[in-house]
Amino acid sequence: MMDQHFRVRAATLSDLPRILELWGAMMADHSAQDPRIHLTEGAIPAYRAYVGYHLASGESCVRVAEVAGKAVGFCLLTISRNLPMFLPARYGYLSDLVVEPAWRRRGIGRALFEESLGWLHENKIQSVQLQFYAFNKSGAAFWQAMGFDPYYTRMWRDL
Repeated sequence: MMDQHFRVRAATLSDLPRILELWGAMMADHSAQDPRIHLTEGAIPAYRAYVGYHLASGESCVRVAEVAGKAVGFCLLTISRNLPMFLPARYGYLSDLVVEPAWRRRGIGRALFEESLGWLHENKIQSVQLQFYAFNKSGAAFWQAMGFDPYYTRMWRDL
């Protein structure tokens, strides 16, 4: 179902507090689902610096989806350089895509993603990569619906 009561736009520094709130809530949920996910005490300031860097970078795309002037989701995507022995030399890396739970399943995540794909196209990038946690079954379903196929698996073992 596509909800036409939202809009996607380029994020600005004034969106930073809301982006941090959305990211923090997502990470709290992730931490509750998997005890291996631990954030440092300085996680929010570190993420603030990370997003601030990407807002200023010409090789990053940060978009927000808003409803009635309030950001209900965001997407952060950047152009990454591959290891020198692999092609393509540059690819898109989707770092984060978050939609507030009350606004999910309304086309907002898809719109954020498609807006970001347009930006990649404009920058002549022809592939995009991402990763998500194994417990995130709704994330897996969403990304498969967006045309992603499994590529590699990262494993974990405590020592």
